[in-house]
Amino acid sequence: MANTETNRYSRVLRKLKIGNLEIKNRIMMTGHTQLYGKDGTLSERHINYYQERAKGGAGLLILEQQAVHPAGRNYQAGCLACDERAIPWYKKLGEAVHKYDCKQLVQLFACGAQGDGTQYMDDWRPLWAASRIPSAVTEEMPIAMEQEHIDELIAHFVKSAVNVSKSGLDGIEIHAAHSQLLGEFLSPAFNKRDDKYGGDLENRCRLIVEIGEAIRKELGPAFVMGLRISFDEYLGEAGITSKQAEEQLAIFKSKNLFDFYDISAGGYHTLHIAVAPMGTMKDGFLAESAKKARKILGPEIPLFIVGRFLTLNHAEKILASGDVDMVAMTRAHMADAHLVNKSIENKENEVTHCIGANICISRLINNREVTCFQNPEMGREGNWGKGTLVPANDAQEISVIGGGPAGLRFAGTAALRGHSVTLFESESDLGGRINLLKKLPTRATWQRAIDNLVTRAEIAGVKIHTSSKIVESTMQGDISVFATGALWETKGYSPYRPERAAIPGHKFPIVTDIKTAVELALSSSEALGKNVVIVDETGEYLPLGLAELLASRKVFVEIISPRPFIGADTQRTLDMPYLMPRLKTLNVRLSAQHFVEEIFEDAISVYDIWGGAPERRSNISAVVLAMTQTPNDYLYHKAKEDYRVQRVGDIVAPRRIEAVIFEAEKCARDI
Repeated sequence: MANTETNRYSRVLRKLKIGNLEIKNRIMMTGHTQLYGKDGTLSERHINYYQERAKGGAGLLILEQQAVHPAGRNYQAGCLACDERAIPWYKKLGEAVHKYDCKQLVQLFACGAQGDGTQYMDDWRPLWAASRIPSAVTEEMPIAMEQEHIDELIAHFVKSAVNVSKSGLDGIEIHAAHSQLLGEFLSPAFNKRDDKYGGDLENRCRLIVEIGEAIRKELGPAFVMGLRISFDEYLGEAGITSKQAEEQLAIFKSKNLFDFYDISAGGYHTLHIAVAPMGTMKDGFLAESAKKARKILGPEIPLFIVGRFLTLNHAEKILASGDVDMVAMTRAHMADAHLVNKSIENKENEVTHCIGANICISRLINNREVTCFQNPEMGREGNWGKGTLVPANDAQEISVIGGGPAGLRFAGTAALRGHSVTLFESESDLGGRINLLKKLPTRATWQRAIDNLVTRAEIAGVKIHTSSKIVESTMQGDISVFATGALWETKGYSPYRPERAAIPGHKFPIVTDIKTAVELALSSSEALGKNVVIVDETGEYLPLGLAELLASRKVFVEIISPRPFIGADTQRTLDMPYLMPRLKTLNVRLSAQHFVEEIFEDAISVYDIWGGAPERRSNISAVVLAMTQTPNDYLYHKAKEDYRVQRVGDIVAPRRIEAVIFEAEKCARDI
């Protein structure tokens, strides 16, 4: 490695000692849920996932939260650290990551009230919690733990730590953050007890201290054990404040139990801050919290920090401050498992940068195996990890028609396999659906996703032509791959009213589709008039972003949807807590559970889906339809008659972006 490269990341590449454990650099991944578990244990998918990040250069990995007790699991795919079946899996995980000089800790936790006691058919049980406060997730009422439960929990923490120790993994992190069970005991918002585990701060810390003492008694001082806490719950004085977090740290430090501290923030009520979506929290937003924590802990105790660190340059800067010893780059590693090695090898241009779209967290909230839309290899490393891309046996000349996400991903992968690939895009800008999103409020970071796709394709050798009319000569290669996406329908067909082919009146000039409406609004503040209705059945950001753009220009906007509430997808991506207050401030009218009966020349008729007479909305200047899409496949079917063709992405069926990029990757690997 060149000296300039070493000097550039001299602090990142500095080793860190935690007890007897030596970590090769200062970059880590925090514990984060993947939902890859099978029957309460890890799976091969876990092994491959963590091994890929170890191979990519990370110094420390923390395994996703492992429940210490059956009452502490919060997902069907959750894993049990207390089960002896975990030991061989932990051993296998250690062997997989240690070969790359990477260290692996296990995060031990219990979910508390934020679980679901009835998700396991044969083992329904009440949730354990500090106090009888219903779950923010399921609204299920938990049992307030009694001493017998607490004793059982402590014993299971010890048993789980022993299992980790027996496996040969490098230690544990006790999860006491994010409104999980131990975080509930710490928080005055969730701990209303009047026994020795409630009341003043020392009492609220007692359970964690007793767990730490019990583990130390069993495994001794050499066993590596750290603690993760929320430095601020963002619940005001009702919850853990920054000042209280400092006092907690002082108490824990005085007990001399923990080898390191990992500070995060927020909880289930404020998850949108802890896992901030794009356009909200600034990168490295917990830096001030780290500074306060350092004053309490001093320089001797290692301190880890999270909070949107996306590049090694940023990690180097925060390490230079002396306030932290280890920088977590979790979502960044989900987007690119090899970002560390790429960066220190002076290949930053090859890094796929996380953009905070939170497709990952959206899948988690939907209880689906987690992946990254930019990185279809995530969760599929066994088949698609580094080194699995097989050169094409028969290199072909391929034309890709369409420069959206699917077309760009396909082109890049096909070219990496040795095919000669030329991509044609009819628009002046690449990006397809993303190119529209990036122009709306708070969405500028989507440009980075386009840049990631384009750079990857260019490095692979793809020849790219924009503003290209698709003609016969375009399809002169061995095969033409169509990735022309989908078009928004303007008839107003709704699956909620399948007996109706269209909204009556959809041909009036005031009606337009969402794509056209966004383009018009961006070109002129007056293009859609002063009274706009948006009919949304997508639940996605696009219609809401248009509403915000228009309303910020003093246009009155109403969003109408038959869905239970407006913008369901933005709830899952954690955009909703930021977006909805902005829309309310701008006086956007949100009419969920309503349906458009008919459109007139300058009016609409709307009714409540649960009954009641239709209401007329008058003086409407534009009706924007964000409803169904149809594949843009005319050229594909025409070319199919005379040429060898294939299709990928929304042209096959309009779907979520992670699905079309996966499909593009798969097709490019198979072609």
